[in-house]
Amino acid sequence: MIFELFKESLRSIMSNKTRTFLSMLGITIGVAAVIAVVSLGQGASESVKKRISSLGSNIIFITPGRIGGAGGRLAQAVGNVLNEEDVRKMKQFCYSLSNITPVLQKQSVILFEEKNTIATVMGVYPSIFDMMELKVEKGRSFLESDEGKRVIVLGEKIAEDLFEGEDPVGQKVYIITSTGKQSFTVIGVLKKSGQLLFFNPDNAVFLPFKTAQYRIFHTKKVSLIVAKTISQDLTDTAVSEIDDYLYKKFKDENMYNIVSQEAILSTLSETMAILNLTLGGIAGISLLVGGIGIMNIMLVSVTERTREIGIKKAIGATNSSILLQFLMESIVITLIAGIVGILLGALIANFVGRMVNISVLITPSVIMIAMGVSTGVGLFFGVYPAYKASKLDPVDALRYE
Repeated sequence: MIFELFKESLRSIMSNKTRTFLSMLGITIGVAAVIAVVSLGQGASESVKKRISSLGSNIIFITPGRIGGAGGRLAQAVGNVLNEEDVRKMKQFCYSLSNITPVLQKQSVILFEEKNTIATVMGVYPSIFDMMELKVEKGRSFLESDEGKRVIVLGEKIAEDLFEGEDPVGQKVYIITSTGKQSFTVIGVLKKSGQLLFFNPDNAVFLPFKTAQYRIFHTKKVSLIVAKTISQDLTDTAVSEIDDYLYKKFKDENMYNIVSQEAILSTLSETMAILNLTLGGIAGISLLVGGIGIMNIMLVSVTERTREIGIKKAIGATNSSILLQFLMESIVITLIAGIVGILLGALIANFVGRMVNISVLITPSVIMIAMGVSTGVGLFFGVYPAYKASKLDPVDALRYE
C-alpha cells in the first residue's frame, strides 16, 4: 500500500512541475543554508582546534592582569608587573615545568634597503623554538651564546615581504625604535606555521631576550611568560604551582592571568558550539518559511483536486487513504527538496571555503539532522491540508467545479 501511495504521489507531483518546484524551493534553500553554515562553522572550529592542539596541551601562558577582573578592570590597566626574575623563580620552584621563557612583544617597522613592513618584534629565550615547535627553513635559530648580540630570526611572511624570495641570511635589517634605527643581522628564517594562540610567528621577528631588552624595549618588565610542562598530565599541577607563586608575590589574583591550552580548547569548543547552534537556527528559519509554503501549495492542491477526491471516495477510498496520500505527497516533496538542498549546501560550503581559505566539515550527523528536519517539516505542514482533503464530503466534492 505504501508503495502504491508513493507512486501515486510521484504521479501527482510530476503532473504539475511548476507547483512542485515552488513547493520545493523554500525547503531546498533552507536545507542548503543549514548545511553550508554549519559545515563552514564546524570546519573553522576544527581547524583552529587542530592548530592549537598541534602544540600539545602542556603549554601555559602567564600574562599581567586578568581580563574582566575586579571592577571590570582590563589586563592592560594592571600594567606590566611580570619580570625575568619571576621566570627564574618559577623555573626553580615549579617542578612540573620543563621549560619557560619570558616574552617581550610589540609592533615595529622593519626595514631592508627601500622595503619596509610591520612585524611583531619578540624578545625570547632560545627555548621558545622548541616549546612552540617553530622550525627553521634557512639558517639557524639563535643560541644562549647569542644573548646580547645583534642577531635576528625572521618569520616566513616578513622574510617574503622584505626579500621577495631572495636568501635573507647574512643580510642586515633595521628595526625602528623610539631612539632611532637599530641594525640586526639575519641568521635564520622560520618555516610557515600560521597563527599560534597569542601570536603569529609568520608575521614576527625573534631576537635574543637580552638584545631585545636593551636595544628595543628598554624595560625590565615582560609582556608575558610562556611555560611548558614535563607532560600533559602535569598541566593542572603546573598551573597550581604557578598560581601559588604569583599569589604569594602579589596577594591579588587580579594582577595576573594563567591560561593553559586545555582551558583555551574548552572555551573555544563551547563558544563554537553556541555559534554553530545560533547560525544553524537562523538558517533554519528558512525551513519554517519553506514549510509554510508547502502548506499553502498543498491547500491549493486540495482545492484543485476536490473533484478527484470526490471520485476516489465514491469508488471506495477511505478518509485515512486520502489523508495518507496527501501526507505522502508532502513528505516526498520535502524529501526530494532536502536531498537537493544537501547537495547545494555542500557545493556552496566548498566554494565559500575555498574563497576564504576555511576548511569545510560536513558530518553524517549534520546530513541526518537536515534530512530529518526537512522530512519533519513536510509531515508537520502537510497534516492540515491532508486532513482537510480527507474530510471532504464525496457528494459535495463531485459537484465541485
